[in-house]
Amino acid sequence: MTFGELVDRLGVKLGVEIEDAGGAVAIQVDGETVVLQHADDDLVLLRADLGEIPPDRRDALASAALRGNFLYRGTGGATLAVNPADSHLHLHKYNWLGRLDADKALDMLSRFADSIGSWKRIVRDSGSLPSHGLLEDSLIQV
Repeated sequence: MTFGELVDRLGVKLGVEIEDAGGAVAIQVDGETVVLQHADDDLVLLRADLGEIPPDRRDALASAALRGNFLYRGTGGATLAVNPADSHLHLHKYNWLGRLDADKALDMLSRFADSIGSWKRIVRDSGSLPSHGLLEDSLIQV
């Protein structure tokens, strides 16, 4: 399946028209915006901007992100990273186009949206995170 075919089939499943803007689309899933991008011939990238990391909470959020990235246990198979251009926390996940059909892609998008929501809450509530040491496991169970 091509990226364009995947986008068309997702649109049918979601009941909306999704316009491919040069190999990338923004899709609303469970209230979260997921960018689906054609990464190359065989790969699709899911990505989301989770918000700006407050400068005084950078260490606590970096610690939470590193713990969440470990064996993907807090990210649902995605990776957290800080965009150096704007200090926003981002969530990314690659998948092979050949492994996806519309149902699998919709499930993947839904799980990714769940992770987005969880990490946005962590960023939003970062003022209540400890400013030192590692965070409790319960904070990053996605």
